[in-house]
Amino acid sequence: MMGKTKRDFGPVRAAALVGVVLAGGEGRRMGPGAPKPARLLGDRPMVAHVVERLRPQVMDLVVVANDPLPELATLGVPVIADPPELQRAAEREGRRLGPLAGILAGMDWSRAHHPHAGWILTAPADLPFLPLDLTVHLCGLMHVPEPDVLMVRHRRRREHSLGIWSVKLAPDLRRAVLEEGMRRVEAFAERYRLAELSWPGDAAPFLNVNTPAELGEASRRLAAVRHSRDK
Repeated sequence: MMGKTKRDFGPVRAAALVGVVLAGGEGRRMGPGAPKPARLLGDRPMVAHVVERLRPQVMDLVVVANDPLPELATLGVPVIADPPELQRAAEREGRRLGPLAGILAGMDWSRAHHPHAGWILTAPADLPFLPLDLTVHLCGLMHVPEPDVLMVRHRRRREHSLGIWSVKLAPDLRRAVLEEGMRRVEAFAERYRLAELSWPGDAAPFLNVNTPAELGEASRRLAAVRHSRDK
């Protein structure tokens, strides 16, 4: 009997990680229209593709979004906003605080709902082709001594919002964002034990959809994948 081809395998769950989808970006480069996570890719919002691919790989999953998008209610997972004190800081500054606020929201949610889970896996809502074996590769690098943060790198690009974070960093992260004005994910991560997973293979699973042109590319890729499955 012939073995299954790679595309026949479904998602693989490797460890007790809590998944956090970061859907709070403003998406200004996408232009006028629906917020980026709600933009249709195929027949579903883009964030739904991320949830579908990540949910089976983690023990639980939450979406962080500050906009009350009706599309989020159909995902079948909890949807939360940034912590209240960070929302107040954003109002004072007149701008959103960026991915670090969403990462902190995920840490807080994980600590409240899964106090024995020491790690969260964050993924932005604009990576609709996330690998189905992402956690297998990431957890293969979680060895002793364990890093505090583990990020994914493909070719020369480091995905700052895609990686594993120790929830023990939550107090430091809250202080950095509120008291120090920290906004850059990489700047915060580099304070701690930071490791990288150099993704084996091409960068196709990490297509960032930030512009209408990239959304068009993603739509063509999705149509090609569905066509190959129907053969």
